[in-house]
Amino acid sequence: MILTFRGALMRPMHWAKKYALGLSFLLVSHAVQAQGLYFGLATSHSEIDYGADVVLAGGATLDDQGSGFKAFGGYHFNSLVSVEAHYADFGEASVLMPNGSSVTRGTSVVTNNTGAISSTTVDSTSFGFSAILMMPFEAVKPFLKVGMHSWDTSRTVGAGSADVFATSVDGTDFLRGIGFDVPVSDVFSTRLEYEVYDFDDDNIAMLSWGVFIKF
Repeated sequence: MILTFRGALMRPMHWAKKYALGLSFLLVSHAVQAQGLYFGLATSHSEIDYGADVVLAGGATLDDQGSGFKAFGGYHFNSLVSVEAHYADFGEASVLMPNGSSVTRGTSVVTNNTGAISSTTVDSTSFGFSAILMMPFEAVKPFLKVGMHSWDTSRTVGAGSADVFATSVDGTDFLRGIGFDVPVSDVFSTRLEYEVYDFDDDNIAMLSWGVFIKF
């Protein structure tokens, strides 16, 4: 009875191993066919998420959303794993402070007592590399990404105005994202993507849509 019971268990396990081996072979075969270079461009909409609370008073206004673009290119090692480089311009964020207004960020308070309207503008860019893990479906290919980016900010801070975004002029931080590619043909694909880029204690969330070509 014991030998019969063990045999009954071994038969499904045997078929399960064969099924798993066959599935692995199909995935690897598909992966080998999917390798290659690609390059693309995307238009984007970005929004800043501050690491500390920002409070506006006295008529001060904050525009922390911007439109920009991203250029990206990479290499598909297979249908599952890719590496990618990017350059992103997040657009402009700005603070406008009438005389007597104030901006509080965490425990820091800036009050405009210059007798005139003052403003701050910040342009942010990013260059970096990511690893991408993709699900090899045919019609839609979801993916996750994680990487590092070197960022830079170009800012103009008026007298009496608050500088509320990123405590440094430049730096290196993490990025992560999620999205999906939709093949249009053997050469062209479209991409919708949501990414978060760290900037010191702050971050920028970016939603982008673009197209890329495979070589």
